Amino acid sequence: MATEDSQLTGRLLAGRYRIHQRRGAGGHGVVYDAIDEQLERLVAVKLIHPEWASTPALEKRFRREAQVAASLTHPNINAVYDFGLETIDEHATPYLVLEHLGGGSLRDILDRGRLLSPSQVLSVGLDACRGLDYIHRRGILHRDLKPANLVFGEDRHVRIVDVGLARFMAETAWQTPSAVGMDTARYASPEQAQGASPETGDLDAATDIYSLCVILIEAVTGRVPFEGDSTVATLSARIDKLMPVSADLGPLASVLERAGRPLAADRYSAGELGRVLVQTAERLPRPAPVPIVGGGLFGDPTGGIRRPVMSAAEEQPSNGAPFPAPSPAQSAEQPLGEFAPTQLLPQEPVLAETEVLPTVSPSSTHTVVMPTITSLSRQGGTPVESPVAPDADAAIFDDATLYDQEIDQPRSRGWMLAALVLAISLLGGGLFAYRQLTQKSHVVPALVGMSEGVARNEIAKFGWKVQVLHERSDAQAQGNVIRTDPAEGTDLDEEKLLMLVVSDGPTLPKLPDVTGQTVVDATASLQAMHLVLNVAGEEFSEDIAPSIIISWSVPAQPGLTTGMEVVQNTVVAVVVSKGPAPRATPNLAGLDEAGARAAAEGLQLLLTVGEPVFSDTIPAGAVVAQVPAPDVPIERGLTITVQLSKGVDLVTIPPLAGLDPAGIQAALTAAGLVQGTVVGDTSVALSALSVAGVVVVEGQQIHRDTVIDLTYPPPPTTTTTTIAVTTTIVSP
Repeated sequence: MATEDSQLTGRLLAGRYRIHQRRGAGGHGVVYDAIDEQLERLVAVKLIHPEWASTPALEKRFRREAQVAASLTHPNINAVYDFGLETIDEHATPYLVLEHLGGGSLRDILDRGRLLSPSQVLSVGLDACRGLDYIHRRGILHRDLKPANLVFGEDRHVRIVDVGLARFMAETAWQTPSAVGMDTARYASPEQAQGASPETGDLDAATDIYSLCVILIEAVTGRVPFEGDSTVATLSARIDKLMPVSADLGPLASVLERAGRPLAADRYSAGELGRVLVQTAERLPRPAPVPIVGGGLFGDPTGGIRRPVMSAAEEQPSNGAPFPAPSPAQSAEQPLGEFAPTQLLPQEPVLAETEVLPTVSPSSTHTVVMPTITSLSRQGGTPVESPVAPDADAAIFDDATLYDQEIDQPRSRGWMLAALVLAISLLGGGLFAYRQLTQKSHVVPALVGMSEGVARNEIAKFGWKVQVLHERSDAQAQGNVIRTDPAEGTDLDEEKLLMLVVSDGPTLPKLPDVTGQTVVDATASLQAMHLVLNVAGEEFSEDIAPSIIISWSVPAQPGLTTGMEVVQNTVVAVVVSKGPAPRATPNLAGLDEAGARAAAEGLQLLLTVGEPVFSDTIPAGAVVAQVPAPDVPIERGLTITVQLSKGVDLVTIPPLAGLDPAGIQAALTAAGLVQGTVVGDTSVALSALSVAGVVVVEGQQIHRDTVIDLTYPPPPTTTTTTIAVTTTIVSP
C-alpha cells in the first residue's frame, strides 16, 4: 500500500473500524488489527491494493466475490463480517473486515523452524478438509491454498482465509502460469501448471486437495515436493509425477500419496480425505497441542487465559523464538464435522496452573505455600485434595533456620545409626560377592525372527528355564519369535525364566459393517484391516443413492456377521446400489395440466409445460404432445415436457365485396386463407366462394390455411353471323 502504516494507525474506517497496527502483508494487500467500535470487538481489516477495483468491472467483481465470501458460515472458514471501498490517498481501496484470528498461520510456525508431528498434521488436515468440503459443495474453489492461508484461531483450530478473494485474484494471475508468484507455485496442482482453469471446465475441487497434500507434507518434513529454482521449474517438475512421500509421515504416507496424485480424477474429494484421516487417526498417537504463533497489537493470542507452567525446553523452540504455552481452553476439542466422531484425537491434557509461591525476603519466616492436586482416592474414585510437598528448588528457607535444625539433632543417636548402616553395608557386600562367584549369567541373544525350534537350540546351553507364549503378529511369520522377556542384551542368571513370545500368524481382523459406505471408503477401511473388497453386483434401490453399498457378505463363509474374526486377505463381497430403477414414461395425452402433473409426480418425475399448440382433435387445455414419448425408460427425478392444446385453429372469411382480384387475394392471405382457382370474368363483381366445391360465405369460420376457390360471372356471349355469298360463273 502506498500509505504508510503510521498514517493509517488510528484511522476510523467506514465510520466504525478503528485501525491499529499492521498484522501482515501479502501479494494482494495488508492486514491490520482493528476495533469495531460499534460492537466493541476485535477484528482484522484487510486493505486490498486499489488496482483490484480500478475499473467498474473489477469493482463489481470484487463486491460480488466479497458478498459470496460473507455468506459463508463455517467454523473452519475465516468469517467475513463486512466489506466495501474506502478512499485512501485519493484511491478507492477495497477492504474486508474479517474474524480476528490470534494464533498465526501455519506459515508462521514453519518459518520459525517448527515442524509438526504426523498426529498434529492430521488434525490440521482434518480442519482444512472440513472447510474445503463446505466450500466445494457450494461450487467454490480456493485455487491458492498455501500455509499462509491456513490460520489458527485461539482454539488452535484452522480457518481457511481468502476464500473467494483468492479465486478473484487467481483468474488474472494464472493467465500466464510462468508469471505466478513462487509462494503460489510451490503448492499449485499439475493441472494449474498446465494452464487449466474453471472457466475452461478443466479445473475442479481436486486442485485444492493437491495443494493441501503438499502443505501437509511440508509441515512434517520441512520440504516442499517438486520445488525448483524458479516458478517454471517448480510447476513443470510436478506434471505427471507421483507425489514423493516420506517414511516420516507414518500411516499418513499412503493417504497423502493418493491425495497428491498427478491426475485430478484419482484424488480424494475433501469429504473422502476427511473420512480417511479419521480412520488413520486410530493408528497415530494423541497429538500434542499445535504450537500456534501469537502476535500483533494485542500480543499473546490467548489473552488473559492462564497457562500452565512449562519447562524451559517447552518454552524455547529450536530457533530461540518463544511460543505461547497451551491453555486448557485452547486444548479443548471443538466438535468435528459430519465425517468425524466427536472425540477424535483429543489434545494431550494440560495441567492446571500451579499457584505461584510468594517471594520471601531473608528476614521473613520460612513458610512455604503448599499447592494441592486433585487425585482419586482408593474408595470408589472419589476426588480428594492432598497436599503435595514442594519441589526442593521451589521451597524457600532461611539459612539460619537450616543451621539451627542441623545442630539440634542428638549426636549419640547419629553415631549409633551410622554404625548400623556400616554393618549392614558390609554384610550386603559379602553376600553380593558370594553370589557373583557362585552364580553364572548369560546375555540374552537376538532371537526375534527365528523359528521357535532354532531359538530353543540357540539358548539350550545357557541353562535357562523356557516358557513359550503364543500371540498373533503382523510383523513375524507364524512360528517365529516376536520378542523375549527379558529382552535381547539383558544379563540373565542360569535357572532363571526366559519367556519366548511366538507368532501364531497375522492378527485376525474383525469384520466391519460397510453397509451405507461408498466403495472408495469401504475399500480404504478394509485395506487398513488387511481385507479385500470385491464388488459382486449392483442392484436398483429407491432408497439408497448410487455407488453406496447395499449389503455385504463373505463368500467363503456366508454365515459370518459384523464383529466376527477372519484371517487376513479374506474377500468381502459387496452389492452396490445403482440408484432408483428407470420407470416408463406415462402417456399423458388428453390429460389437463393438473392431471398430467399428478401422473408424473406419482412416478417421482418432474413436469414442465412448453408452448401450447392448435389441435383439431384434442380439446383446449389438454396435453397434445410430450417428450419423452410414452413408454420410454427415464431416470427418477428427470423432466417430462408437455404441450397443451389451444383447440382448433379457425379463422374468419373476410368481407370481399367491392374488392378487385388483387385486393381479394390480399384479404384472404391476411386472414390466413389461401386463394385457389378463379373462374369467370374477373372484371365484374365476385359471385361466389367455395371450398372443395362447397359454397362458403363471408364471416364464416373455417380452418386456417383453407384453400378458397373464387367464382365470377361468366363473360358475355358473342354472336357470329355468317353470310353466304353465291357466285354464278357464266361461260363465254
